[in-house]
Amino acid sequence: MGLLEDEIRAKVISIDHNSSLVNFEISAMGRSLNESTSKLSNDNFWAEAHPGDLNLLSNTKVFRGVLKKTFSPQNGEIFSLQKVWPDEFSERIKVNNVNRLLRRDTLTMGEDSIKGVGDQLPPFALYDQDGETLTTDYFDGSVTILNFIFTRCSEPEMCPAATVKMKKLQQLVDKTKIPYVKFLSITLDPEYDTPGILKSYAMGYNLKEENFRLGTAKKSVIDDLSLQFGILRKKEPNLPLDHTMRTLVINSRRQIVYQVPGKSWSVEDFLSRLQGHQSI
Repeated sequence: MGLLEDEIRAKVISIDHNSSLVNFEISAMGRSLNESTSKLSNDNFWAEAHPGDLNLLSNTKVFRGVLKKTFSPQNGEIFSLQKVWPDEFSERIKVNNVNRLLRRDTLTMGEDSIKGVGDQLPPFALYDQDGETLTTDYFDGSVTILNFIFTRCSEPEMCPAATVKMKKLQQLVDKTKIPYVKFLSITLDPEYDTPGILKSYAMGYNLKEENFRLGTAKKSVIDDLSLQFGILRKKEPNLPLDHTMRTLVINSRRQIVYQVPGKSWSVEDFLSRLQGHQSI
């Protein structure tokens, strides 16, 4: 995959969590960095990173990300590493191959077709909040609550409310000891919501991440999923992303068995359906 002008591809050498620094070796860089900064050819390079990205870099060796010059009270004049994505070659190939099948499935459906109750999930591959590859294998052997959100959503009754309800449902599932239930929130804003951003979001809501994943991918993948699940998105300049919502129950055979469009789904309704999930 080609790099953007201010992106690098690099390999992690070490991480200093106390100073929020990552040490890495650069293997490739975008044109603007290559032209403007000879310092980036150093084998041993340091940059600041946010906690969510440091978590990702603890789990993966090869990554791509954007470098920006910055100044911090802790580290002085330094580069900041942003928009970090896993970039292991074998995983990148796997993700791209699966999402080519998604693209084919989306084209076969047509623009006016939307997945509904009784339909099977299309194949897709995402990166979760830890930078791990997440495919439709995630749904096997469990019942999964699936929805779509984005971390910068500022409408209290939309994504923030949906995440609070997902968390409450997760807590009730745990309290009532319903087995084999998972949760998945897919971002609608992948250009901002990198795995590290999703990690910070999960930590901010204090989600129990053992069975709650948040997924992201490149924009074309999210476009295909939004189209297949009937999520409408509109982005105007200088305005937040405007979108519709849908919350679904997926059974262990990757089949949609229940869905509620809009924002007004009920935790109690979904809990009652999960309590009898052996039958679905």
